[in-house]
Amino acid sequence: MTEKNKTMRTRYQPVDNGYEIIGSREMFNRTLYGSHVNDDLAERYFTFAGDLPLFMGAVTDWSKHTACHFAKNGVLMSGLALTRGAKSPSFWSSDIDELSHWFHNAEDVVSVFRNGWMEYELQQFSPWFPDVKVNISAFPLMPEDGFLVHYQIKTDQRVIFTAGFGGVTDFIGRLEHSRVKARNFSVSDCENNTVKCGRNRALVSGARGNMWIGASFPVEVETGDASSLQNDDPGMFLGSKAAKTGCPVVKMFSEIGAGQTLDGFIVVIRNQDESVLDKWLKCKDPAAYLKQQINLKKSAISVHTPDAMLNQTVPSTVLAVDASWHKNAFYHGAYGYHAPFLGWRNWYGPTVIGWHDRVGTAIKSHFADIRKDAPGKEAVWYDGKDRPDLDHEGTQYHQIRNSTGFIPAILGKNDIYNMQEVAINMFFHHLERTGDIKLAKKMFGDVKGILDWEERILDPDNDGLYQNFLNTWISDGHSYNGGGCTQASAYNYSANLMMAKLADKFGYPDKVFKKRSEKILKSIKTKLWMPAKGLIAEYIDTIGNKLVHPSPELSSIYLAVDCGVVDMFQAYQMFRFTETELRNEKTLNRKGRLAYSSNWYPKKYSTCGLFPAENMHLALAYFQTGLKEKGLEILDAIVDGYYLGKNPGLIAHVLSGHGCADMGDQDFTDVSSMYLRLIVEGLYGIRFHLLDDIIEISPNFPSDWTHANIKLKDIALNYCRDGNQENLSFYCDKKCSKIIKLPLRSARIEDVLLNNAPVKYKTEAAVNCCYLIVETETAGFNHLQVIHGNQSIPAIKYSPSAFMGNQLAVEVSNGEIIDYQDPSGAFDNISVSHNKLYAGVKAESGNHTMFVRVKVDDFDGWLAADFLIEEKTTQNIISFEKSITSKFEPIDISEHFNSSLRELHTLEYKSPRPKGYSIGVRLNGRYAWEWNHAGHNAVKIDDAVLRQSKGIFKTPSGIKFLVPENGQDIACASLWDNFPTIIDIPLKGKANELALFFIGVTNAMQSWVENARFTVTYHDGSKQIVNLMHPKNFDDWLVPALQTENETAYFSDYNHGIVQRIILEPKKELTKISVEAVANEIIIGLLGISIRRK
Repeated sequence: MTEKNKTMRTRYQPVDNGYEIIGSREMFNRTLYGSHVNDDLAERYFTFAGDLPLFMGAVTDWSKHTACHFAKNGVLMSGLALTRGAKSPSFWSSDIDELSHWFHNAEDVVSVFRNGWMEYELQQFSPWFPDVKVNISAFPLMPEDGFLVHYQIKTDQRVIFTAGFGGVTDFIGRLEHSRVKARNFSVSDCENNTVKCGRNRALVSGARGNMWIGASFPVEVETGDASSLQNDDPGMFLGSKAAKTGCPVVKMFSEIGAGQTLDGFIVVIRNQDESVLDKWLKCKDPAAYLKQQINLKKSAISVHTPDAMLNQTVPSTVLAVDASWHKNAFYHGAYGYHAPFLGWRNWYGPTVIGWHDRVGTAIKSHFADIRKDAPGKEAVWYDGKDRPDLDHEGTQYHQIRNSTGFIPAILGKNDIYNMQEVAINMFFHHLERTGDIKLAKKMFGDVKGILDWEERILDPDNDGLYQNFLNTWISDGHSYNGGGCTQASAYNYSANLMMAKLADKFGYPDKVFKKRSEKILKSIKTKLWMPAKGLIAEYIDTIGNKLVHPSPELSSIYLAVDCGVVDMFQAYQMFRFTETELRNEKTLNRKGRLAYSSNWYPKKYSTCGLFPAENMHLALAYFQTGLKEKGLEILDAIVDGYYLGKNPGLIAHVLSGHGCADMGDQDFTDVSSMYLRLIVEGLYGIRFHLLDDIIEISPNFPSDWTHANIKLKDIALNYCRDGNQENLSFYCDKKCSKIIKLPLRSARIEDVLLNNAPVKYKTEAAVNCCYLIVETETAGFNHLQVIHGNQSIPAIKYSPSAFMGNQLAVEVSNGEIIDYQDPSGAFDNISVSHNKLYAGVKAESGNHTMFVRVKVDDFDGWLAADFLIEEKTTQNIISFEKSITSKFEPIDISEHFNSSLRELHTLEYKSPRPKGYSIGVRLNGRYAWEWNHAGHNAVKIDDAVLRQSKGIFKTPSGIKFLVPENGQDIACASLWDNFPTIIDIPLKGKANELALFFIGVTNAMQSWVENARFTVTYHDGSKQIVNLMHPKNFDDWLVPALQTENETAYFSDYNHGIVQRIILEPKKELTKISVEAVANEIIIGLLGISIRRK
């Protein structure tokens, strides 16, 4: 990770305490955060700064709008002019004034985000302008709301410093993205504002408060014209008259003489008395004070490594998490979505950096919101409404009333999200970190009630599997239709296991938690774990054909690891799925790995995309399993993200394949919090388990690092390596067992010393490594020295590709094979001879792993041999030559039509649906998290081409199908009661090929399961089956075409059908073709059949 810094291919460069960029044109792209003095208010003030020296105050208030719209609190522009009221048009264009220049128009701005404040250097004005050097620093004000801009301007000729300020608006929307036009200063921002000018100061009043602006150096202050500030350069703005349009702004100006330096500041303060402004204007060195306050915030964690890029990512992340704290809770975002949502992953980061008081307060605040009383009996019921979206309101077919025992999703307000599962996980994470038994005992009854609610409501069939119900950050686009899921089940397993531990500790006799955790784990192992695939399923349906959905998203994989429902061999196989079956990208600079969140297509926000928090949690799971190289690959990508996006010092919560921001929220707490957890518990491997009186220290540093240290409230650690000698020093005053785990760097350990004395140690076999383990009860300072030998660590050699029936060999260098595991049962006839393993391949296809346990000297580890078993297939070649497609003859199937394209989504699909509280598709049969050809959740049907084709529709390949001009035109099969599950259409004679023209209704939640099938039945009883799987050869007719195995036939800009070709057995008599729906919530609609007999 150190060498990667040498060739920089990033937008920003790491510099001392910050991120530097030269010549950027981005503005308002870095937020600055102040204090918590006004946390009693629902609103939060922040300052938009950025790569250009242009500044805007803003405020958000979630109680006004949960999407957290912003109100502007004034924009400050500053620059220089030679002559008041004069302009000298440039030779190139009259748009350019040679006599004046706003600082944010300079093209040579060197901008540095100093992890909390901004610094700028610039000199470019014009070839006809004096020689001027400008240094600007911008700080968030503390403790008051506002900002302070310090100027140092040196000139060789007389110039006029100019500043304009104004625009105090009501809440107008989200403004953080550059394509939002409303973020730019405009005359309309100043409507209904008033300006009162005084000596070296002015007061601007508007819809969302009053803004004082004052200068520490002598300035003239006048009321200016907003239109001139928006459209003119400083010279003409200086000459403009006071606004007569009701859109005033503040105008400030001051002469700087030849050879002089202006050294002073402008301060902007919100909703304070004039005396507060006076206090700031009298400050001798406010910049030093503000730097001190910012540095104090960042002091919760100190990280130093050989990786300069990584080092800079931590302080800015701490500031973001601090900004997300508001009175008594960690909010969803530092400024975007700054609302007190429960859960997501907001508490992990604050916990690992030692903000235990804040986390404890947040826990108590949200737990105080638990619904404990209801006016009637709890009931799940249907209220007859259609809900058009999945987040916040949700499309749950059933509602729940009079329910008790759950925590609302927003502090003081109910919401559909079920974030109590992750909240309980974070609660126990806090207990493990602090050992706070008093808090554990106080909350025990509340947690019991929550877990009872989870079982009662989300496991209504009592089979030990729980439904995911908008329970993770990524869950917005997820509707599990009552299915039994990995994520919720893993969370509940872990929670019940921890409660069983507490019950034992408190002497409570009730064994319900132990029994419940055992039942959950058994159900996961028997119903969701797929041994032949070496993979955990996403979920299993509880209605219909009860399909197992075999393709998990990242959340299911990392939570299975994090919550302890899989062993290291299962974890490794699941990780292989993320590496081979999900799309992966490499970031531009460090070539780090980003894994797509799933293969549920189409790519779409929350169901399939590149999300850093998901990758962070995946990296953490790699580290937890001891697979540090894989974890470091992802960490490389995350670090890149801090420098590749257009917001220095943060990583947006959605990324592009290059590792740059792809819109997304900035300083999103789910991301910031998880990153701090990844650094502390993943990279540094510091994991507290104080409920068991254990602290584990297991660093996952790159092998070439020679030093690293970290300082936290609870522990400080220093690592250094000189050749084969490793030194690990740490200070921790906790009276508990400290377990240090270091991977062997050699097959032999020469010596191990603790506090300069020999110490007992043991080794532990892990996947692809062997751990040296030392345990000590000593509180305070400890110093561990490990001297490794020179013997090479064992390695394996094998050919990674094979076919069923092949023989393969795994050979170990420098070691002996003493055991093996074939967890997926992919191999047979396995034999071992010293350093070689031989096996036959019995699996038909897929990725499989053979684990061989290798021992030599002190080394004992399970080395993974990864194989791709390639499928032996013979495919019938489909010809699209016109000589073939022209021979198809359409068949009349109109007697089987049972609906029309226009009618399909006007029907209500009410049954079958799960009996319990669940989320499914909308009443019209449409997925509720859809962006199709016509837009978000739109239903646009245009069948004019079909209706006006005079009875014959020809596909792009030339196959003809009969289509009616009016009336019903589709034969639908579905598990919905609206249609039959299977439709049989008689066929006669013999033929070479069938072509079936159909449309599908499906969604991302039905990815990689059989959605529907066609079955050809011959007169002799034999059958030919074609399975239709989304997104392989089946997709949704309103969504841009996705499947690639069949011909797609668009019949409007909004709608398409699919043509399935089936090569027949030409010597057999045909009896029928059956159209059958297999998956829940899907519809297959047959439009036509064409047959080729020659």
